[in-house]
Amino acid sequence: MTVLRPRFPDHGSPFSRHQERARKTAAIRAAAAQRFSTQGVRGTRLEDIAADLGLTKTSIAYYYPSKDSLAEAVFLTAAEFLEEAVTRAEEADAPADLRILVLFQAYSDQLTEALEGQRSHPAQLQELDTLPENIHARIVKRLSAAVGRVNAMVQEWLDQSDQSLGRSEPVTFCLFALLDWLKVSANEHSPADFTKSAAVLLDVLRGGLAQRGTLTGRVTPKLDTRNELPQIFDREARNQIKREAFLKAGIRYFNMYGFEGVALADIAASLGVTRGAFYYHIPDKESFLEQCLDHSLDAVEATLGAAEENRAGLDFLRQALFDLIYMQASGVTPIIRPGLMSALPPARQNRYRGRLRNISRRLGDAHDAAIADGTAREHDTATVEAILASVMFLNDGYTLVAANSFNEWRISEHPQSATNDYLHGLLYGFTVASR
Repeated sequence: MTVLRPRFPDHGSPFSRHQERARKTAAIRAAAAQRFSTQGVRGTRLEDIAADLGLTKTSIAYYYPSKDSLAEAVFLTAAEFLEEAVTRAEEADAPADLRILVLFQAYSDQLTEALEGQRSHPAQLQELDTLPENIHARIVKRLSAAVGRVNAMVQEWLDQSDQSLGRSEPVTFCLFALLDWLKVSANEHSPADFTKSAAVLLDVLRGGLAQRGTLTGRVTPKLDTRNELPQIFDREARNQIKREAFLKAGIRYFNMYGFEGVALADIAASLGVTRGAFYYHIPDKESFLEQCLDHSLDAVEATLGAAEENRAGLDFLRQALFDLIYMQASGVTPIIRPGLMSALPPARQNRYRGRLRNISRRLGDAHDAAIADGTAREHDTATVEAILASVMFLNDGYTLVAANSFNEWRISEHPQSATNDYLHGLLYGFTVASR
């Protein structure tokens, strides 16, 4: 005979071993997420995480026998965080355009709960390629499924609206870049300030940066690529071509594997050059990282300068952002993840932080000018410049994960069309005009 007994929730009794274990593992994952986000998986030691918690390495190993197993738990927790928001959006009884907004509202609500200590903050989903193949495959499978679900929402939005866009994938790429910006913003603000920033992003997604009817047509690249042409009889030019090749390869490797996960010998091998030839140009990894940062920020600043020559306000923002996204999507010039500067000593980080602040300020000044001339909708400029400065880096956060989805589709396919589509939601919003 089966005896049925009512089951009651565990209200957190200090004598509950299950609750105690859950609290401890959650604390370990939270400390590890913080370290992984700032130092990368390869650059983090279990001893560092233990010290953050006032524990010994052995205490952590009791719950997670290796750093790889802990990394898997941390990244799967971040995947679950994302899946929860996606599910809330899918279950909303609303048209596709409004469900996209529900996704962002749900994600920002969850981040607010994390800021208030009600749940763990999700880790940055980056440098997954440093993990063992079996762990990498499990994480990417979960993330790719979530990306695909969001992409299905975007495709439904395209089907229901009158937007003349190419494919849904570039729009989805941008949405994940914006979700990642929300996560970073939550790390940098109080709950009240984060709520205000999230509200600005939601309004941008609802109605766009531009006043309706002020921008028309699609953008074309205005890049000067003459320096890309080989000059085989000029030794100085040949050396410059080699240096460019080293830097482009270095940027790609640093973006994928992080500072600690990169071996200079692997970069040399990818270019088909000997270690000796490589080290003739590159003295050590730290100085190489600085060269990659300088190369990337030089490219950003030059692109902003070129766009400023004949444009101002919203027209400048649209052209500058287009060129920055296009140069990465087409392979003309990869741009390094700015967060990698944290591998440098603090004094040397400051130089790059100053340059990034100046880049953001130029975007903010253009946004102010666009509000003044009536082409842009009014939003808090500090928040808008932070959003724009974030989405122009294709290699941040979720974008690397998204690149594993869509049946091997890449934003580099038809980069001009893809770049226009990537920026569409930011410029024009998602809400159907009739609503």
